[in-house]
Amino acid sequence: MKTKLEDLLKGVPAQEGNGGRLLAPTVSASAAKAAEPVTAIDKTTASAKRLLDDEALVRHGKTARLKAAREARDKGEDD
Repeated sequence: MKTKLEDLLKGVPAQEGNGGRLLAPTVSASAAKAAEPVTAIDKTTASAKRLLDDEALVRHGKTARLKAAREARDKGEDD
């Protein structure tokens, strides 16, 4: 006797709150991947990426401040 999906689902109560559609997974693929053991090189790579991102944010803020100051200076000279 082959088991059919309908036979397996007979005892499963209907889901509520989402129109009977299947629920979305509660764990994303990236989170499931994160459950794998983390090696030393993975930790180092993540740390380096974090540092580079932080430095890029600081550099972006500094560039924006300098650009605003330069525009203010140039606007004052045109008058």
